[in-house]
Amino acid sequence: MKKLSQIGVIVSVMLLSGLSLPVNAFVIPPSIQSQAATKLVNIQIKAKQGNADAQFLLGLMYLSGRFVIQDTEQGLYWIKLAAQQQHIKAQQTLADLAFEGHKLFPRDLALAEKWYLKMIEQGDKWAHFRLGFIYSAGGDGVARNCGKAMEQFLAAGDAVSMGNVAWILATCPEAEYRDGSRAVSMSLKLLENNKNDPTVLDNLAAGYAELGDFTAAIDTQKKAIDALKDNPEIVRSDEFILRLEQYKNKQAYREVIPLM
Repeated sequence: MKKLSQIGVIVSVMLLSGLSLPVNAFVIPPSIQSQAATKLVNIQIKAKQGNADAQFLLGLMYLSGRFVIQDTEQGLYWIKLAAQQQHIKAQQTLADLAFEGHKLFPRDLALAEKWYLKMIEQGDKWAHFRLGFIYSAGGDGVARNCGKAMEQFLAAGDAVSMGNVAWILATCPEAEYRDGSRAVSMSLKLLENNKNDPTVLDNLAAGYAELGDFTAAIDTQKKAIDALKDNPEIVRSDEFILRLEQYKNKQAYREVIPLM
C-alpha cells in the first residue's frame, strides 16, 4: 500500500480547494504557489488553535513532504493531536501505519490495536477487520487469541471476514476454539454466492478435515485447486497442494493466520 504517495495526493487536493480565501482586489490573479502558501499559513494557524481537520491535514503534509519539508516526527505529532480529538481519519492513519509498518514507521501492533479500538468506539467496521488479523497473529506485545480474532471478524461482518472465521474454526492450533461443524456450515453458506470461490472451498476442506471426514476434505480441496486456475490473481497453489497432501495422510491443518 503506497501510504505516503496517497497522503501526498490528499494533501494537494485539500490544500488547493479546502479553505476559502478573501476576495482579491488585484487585477492579476494570484499564482497557484501564492494560493498554496496562503492556505498553508491558514492551516498552520487553525492547527495551532486546535482545529482537528487542520491538524490532520498539516500532519499529512509533514509526512508526505508536500508543501513543507518532510518531517516524520512533526507529521505524527499533528496527526496524533487530531486523533486525540476523535478525528477518525487521523486515528485510522495512525492505526494503519502502525499495522502495516514502513521504513519510516516500524510495525507496532500494540499501537495499532490502541487506535483501532478507538475507531470501534465510533462504529468503524474497518477497525474490526484489522483487529481480527492482529489477534489472529499476535506479536509486538499483543497476545494471539483465536477467540478475540473471531469476535472482531464477526463484528466486521463482510464475506471475507466470515471466511476468516470459518478458517479459524477449522485450523486454530488451540482446540478450544475449533469447531469443524460450524466451519463447514459457514463455508457452505458462503459458497451459495460463488460455488467456485477457491478460498471458500479451501476453508470448507479444512472444516471437513477438522471433522475427520478426509474423503470430503480431499474432494473439496481438489475443487479448490481447480478453481485457482480461474483466479490467477490468487497465487496460493503451493499452499493448496500442501494441504491436499495432508488430507491424503489423514491430517487436519493447523495455522496461525498471518498478518496481511
